[in-house]
Amino acid sequence: MSQMEWTPGDTLPDRHGYYETRFDTGCTAITLYSVLGWMPVKATGNMVSWRALSPAAERQEAERHLEELRAAQCHIPMDY
Repeated sequence: MSQMEWTPGDTLPDRHGYYETRFDTGCTAITLYSVLGWMPVKATGNMVSWRALSPAAERQEAERHLEELRAAQCHIPMDY
């Protein structure tokens, strides 16, 4: 699959990862597809299509997401 080709939103990707998604509102976003489905579930409309990110862009998005998760964990009190 070319990274420039848009795939209809009712077709699921063949692997988990980050994708550029386009919504019926005209908005686009980087969205994670995982065992739970498309994340976040609440989005800015109904997804109409998606396309793969380049490997470098996907790696960068994964690193950004991990940093967000780590930062959020720093603010969670640990009561043991």
